[in-house]
Amino acid sequence: MKLLNYMSATGVALTMALAVQANADTYLSIGSNPVGNTAYQWAAGISELVNKNVSGVQAAAEGTKGYVANVQLMLDSKVEAGFSNTKLAYDAHHAQGTYAGQAPGQIVGWMSIKPIVMHVIVKDSSDIKTPADLKGKRVGMGQPGGTSMLDAETLVATLGLEPGKDFKDFRVKLPTMVDMLGDGQLDALIWNGSPPMPPVIKLKSQHKVRILDIPRALSAKIRADAPAYTEGDLPANTYADQPDSVMSYRLGNVLLIKSEVPEDIVYQATKAVMENLDFMATVHPAWKSVKKDAILNGFTVPVHPGALRYYREAGVAGVEDFVKRVAK
Repeated sequence: MKLLNYMSATGVALTMALAVQANADTYLSIGSNPVGNTAYQWAAGISELVNKNVSGVQAAAEGTKGYVANVQLMLDSKVEAGFSNTKLAYDAHHAQGTYAGQAPGQIVGWMSIKPIVMHVIVKDSSDIKTPADLKGKRVGMGQPGGTSMLDAETLVATLGLEPGKDFKDFRVKLPTMVDMLGDGQLDALIWNGSPPMPPVIKLKSQHKVRILDIPRALSAKIRADAPAYTEGDLPANTYADQPDSVMSYRLGNVLLIKSEVPEDIVYQATKAVMENLDFMATVHPAWKSVKKDAILNGFTVPVHPGALRYYREAGVAGVEDFVKRVAK
């Protein structure tokens, strides 16, 4: 089987990509987010494990615009797998909402990773004390095509704020927002991601900044309107000079895959990752919390038969109840 390589932002030459494909029966592209961000690191680590442990498969991390873009890239057959969130996974699998008109069942689950947590960050000297104080400010919202931008829009809409009217919005990548906040071009940035995020680590190493508490009443309203979000704080000491937990909320962070990818390949790739979690923890700290019995957490769609085969063999707790639940 030959699967088409989607040209990524990694800068790999086309001739090199074609040479790699010539030596592989299957090419497995994993959509992530902009190069250098968290999901890109995860995809690179998974690709390394697959390439070392699964014969006849060449995996590669693909730099993309983010979680929203990844789902569409999968539907367009430009990548075979991709990181996204539980809400987009449900809509894509059932061909509803944005994906109405698509054939259902094309996108299925692979594995659940550490949840993404909403961050609202300002300079320590800022007069912004709560998210409501964003009115009249310059606010980074994330780049178009990324789920974080949609999450930011949900947050400000729940506050009753309209971008461009009540505050000046900037739609750029997280590393760019970090630089703009540090340089004084932004008053605040909003990002929903898996902590600790490398660009935020960089920001805190260079500037004194604060991560704002998101009041419980605000997060409760967001969760009531969109049940895919769940309550969950940013733990203390996630970042340097952050001794206390920060009130926030979360969204399930998952790796998805196309249902058409052969079962045995997904089985072997799943085994390669799950039996090398110590390695993945060296790739990014978020993987320290990835456990066998939590690998299905948050999914409301079926997982790929190849992954399910491994989870059954590995004795993942509650796997049969999960199968029955998502089949309804």
